[in-house]
Amino acid sequence: MELALTAATDYDWWAFPVQAAFTHEESGARLDVDGFWDGGRTWRVRFAPPLPGNWTWQTSSADRALDGNRGRFTVEPPSPAAVAANPNWRGHIKISGNSRYFEYADGTPFLLLADTQWAANTARCGLGADHDGPFYACVADRRRKGFTTLLIELLNGWGVLVAEPAPQRNEGGYPFLNGLKEAMNPGFWRALDLRLDSLWDAGLVAATPIAWWGRTWKRYFTIEWAERISTYLMVRYGAYNLIWAISGEYQYAVPDCGWTPVAFDRLGRAVQARNWGGRPVSIHPSGSTLWEPPHNAQSSRPYHRSGWLDHNWLQTGQSIKKLYNIATRCRENYALEPRRPVFCAEAYYERSLQEDSESAYHQRWQAWCAFLNGAAGYGYGAMGVQEFYDPDDPHGETGTADDGAECGPIPWRQGLAAPGGALLQHVRRVLSGSEWWRLKPCRETLQVNGAENPMPAATDITPPHCAAIPGERYLTYIPRGNAGRSITLANLAPARYHTAWVCPRSGVESAAAAPPPTASTWALPPRPGNPDEDWVLVLEAN
Repeated sequence: MELALTAATDYDWWAFPVQAAFTHEESGARLDVDGFWDGGRTWRVRFAPPLPGNWTWQTSSADRALDGNRGRFTVEPPSPAAVAANPNWRGHIKISGNSRYFEYADGTPFLLLADTQWAANTARCGLGADHDGPFYACVADRRRKGFTTLLIELLNGWGVLVAEPAPQRNEGGYPFLNGLKEAMNPGFWRALDLRLDSLWDAGLVAATPIAWWGRTWKRYFTIEWAERISTYLMVRYGAYNLIWAISGEYQYAVPDCGWTPVAFDRLGRAVQARNWGGRPVSIHPSGSTLWEPPHNAQSSRPYHRSGWLDHNWLQTGQSIKKLYNIATRCRENYALEPRRPVFCAEAYYERSLQEDSESAYHQRWQAWCAFLNGAAGYGYGAMGVQEFYDPDDPHGETGTADDGAECGPIPWRQGLAAPGGALLQHVRRVLSGSEWWRLKPCRETLQVNGAENPMPAATDITPPHCAAIPGERYLTYIPRGNAGRSITLANLAPARYHTAWVCPRSGVESAAAAPPPTASTWALPPRPGNPDEDWVLVLEAN
């Protein structure tokens, strides 16, 4: 629900002069929600009731017109049919009780499978006159292919190929009028409202780095201004189903903006202070390790123990030689204490066949590798889609291709049709076949030709991967390059298993010989097709 209020006087957009207290009559639960500025003297309060029943609300403010407004409303629980059609009716995303995965408010585990559309909040990724713009085409395509999440940058900059930072507009114009940070343009955010409304209606979640403070914005924002815009966005969008990152590629803000770990901790605490609904909050890292300690990690690990961070994001690098980082980084972050869910948020993007003839294979390899090595979420990306490159954009803001010297720009329609993105639905289907959230990485239980199973490396990504619910389910992913190798699963809990090979290229399942009921060590059966292709073996206890 949304309350619209009119103030008696003017306030800065970064002020929060009004707060509404929402009280659940049956339980006595109370949530205090700040209001946000929406132009002129208009202030709004957005609230998503977490419980069915009767609610009352009352505003408090030093402003006589904003103070003392009150009301009452009743919330009915969604029907089973509504929940089946739109999983967002299960409630907002939160961290699970064991801090290993994400779940909806009703306790249903949430498999975070994201598509990267950093520039979705720009004019070239437009809404169209009648919900017929490119944005809706992308949402429909990704939903159809099994994605559950879109990665969107809320405040988008030009990109790395422009010397000076500049904001990108959407249908509402630029985020700030005349480039003045004091003069926020509410029309810009209203266009983002429409995008987030559509994601809710489509049953999708948004994972949202607020901005790339360094690299694109450089010194446009001081930490004080970053805090103002970040808290404003948390207040404006805290009622949506969002997973937050307080910065994109945060390490760049160290040299570009002069920020320190103390500054990022300040930013994280400020965002959490306005996080009335407990939305998950993290920080998005660079894909490089060439930073001064403690920032020389491709993850949010330097802030792992910060009180404002509740899950870890990873980025693993934009080259084939860095693919192996997914296995090593997921395992490293999975092992950290205290526990935090691991989100492999940015991996090697899918290229054109001219630039990577095995691009589709590399995409499915990364997804299987991430989930079987402890990730609770994985972010796929396709060149052209991630920055929404459109050479025919009528606004003249075509976007830039990441790593422009390495790979040429791919139009977004071509990127959307890249084959690797469609293959990730098979990952989701296999994982969703049982309680995937209980899987534990156990690749060390595999032996290859009688020897210890090594970790993948820059020059060798053929080692297989395994995750298991011991005695109940075992998932093994065998990459290409294992024809002729004997692969053995050790420490198998003796039981009667249903065994099947799944083709990760088609999703087709084929029956396989099962291990003897008393076996604790078992040689994997022959693959049903080309033994040098990648395959997935599923063991399920009867």
